[in-house]
Amino acid sequence: MQPEDIVRSGPNQYICKEGILKVLDNLLSPFQAPAIITGYKSFEAYSQYVSSIPEHWQIIQHAGYSSQQAIEEIAPSCGAADVIIGIGGGIILDTAKAVADKLNIEVVLIPTVAGTCAASTPLSVIYSPDGEFERVAYHRRSSYLTVVDPAFLIHAPIDYLKSGIGDTLTKWYEAEAIIRNANDERAHSLFVQAALSQSVFIRDILLKDSIKAVQSSEAGKVTASFTKTVEAVITLAGTVGGFGGRYGRMSGSHAIHNGLSFIEETHTILHGQKVAYGILVQLALENRIDEIDALLPYYQQLGFPTNLADLHIVDNQAIALQKVAEHAVNPKESLQLMGSYRADEVIAAMNVLESLTTSKSV
Repeated sequence: MQPEDIVRSGPNQYICKEGILKVLDNLLSPFQAPAIITGYKSFEAYSQYVSSIPEHWQIIQHAGYSSQQAIEEIAPSCGAADVIIGIGGGIILDTAKAVADKLNIEVVLIPTVAGTCAASTPLSVIYSPDGEFERVAYHRRSSYLTVVDPAFLIHAPIDYLKSGIGDTLTKWYEAEAIIRNANDERAHSLFVQAALSQSVFIRDILLKDSIKAVQSSEAGKVTASFTKTVEAVITLAGTVGGFGGRYGRMSGSHAIHNGLSFIEETHTILHGQKVAYGILVQLALENRIDEIDALLPYYQQLGFPTNLADLHIVDNQAIALQKVAEHAVNPKESLQLMGSYRADEVIAAMNVLESLTTSKSV
């Protein structure tokens, strides 16, 4: 049995409460030797918020991608730890999960941005040291504890919140496409249907509350819309794949994202922004133009990319399209979960977006 066939609905324990990070040491009393894996900016923000950190907690700061090389380098430094605490964004949390899995110890996840559902999933996206997508690694454990503190997250950069909204919005589009195109009975099981229902619930939360959440973030004030959006992004999004397994994880939009990771100009664009663009490509592939038209005003309000120029791809666009398309149709890519497509069809879909949003095609 493959790891993605096992139902793991989310963290073993989950807390969302304003101020909860300030008593984190009380929550981790069962452990004797915690080791923090964090980023430089993440740790600075966290340290300023909590004021103090127990002296015996080991601190390891990481600035690169969640690469196999980084995991191999960090793990020996945590050899005496009995729990890994990941404090950061998706790349840091994926690194922390992979290190904990390698050491076969528990992991506690603390997102410093509402950018992905990495804090609630038992897997890591593995990149090359240069940031090119390589694979998804499934781990033996879900997190021992995931802690979400809205009062801390309200001060995080708004771009990460927007990215998280894009990465979460795709849950419905990808899961629905996988399930609709599946030819086996398990795609209609109760848990897979629960995953699909959850993705609808999440989509509706975002369409209703996410713009208000961004406004709350801009004002620096925690509101009901902000907390709902944060929990949809960080926690509920993970339950889609948790309940649905392979039927609730990545398909079309993430395949486009992964292809874009090979285009250097896109490396400064956050993960969820590229995934949001991938949603539009996925819809264009299925000729669902009306749905694209319905989403475009929402995209404009959130500043999501809708064409190549928005992705910073200005020169050599035809070459970039070919590279993205060839990667997306790789038999090992997630696009094949929603059907069989050729590279020229993916290019045509991206050109549809150019026509709809820039009045030109490549």
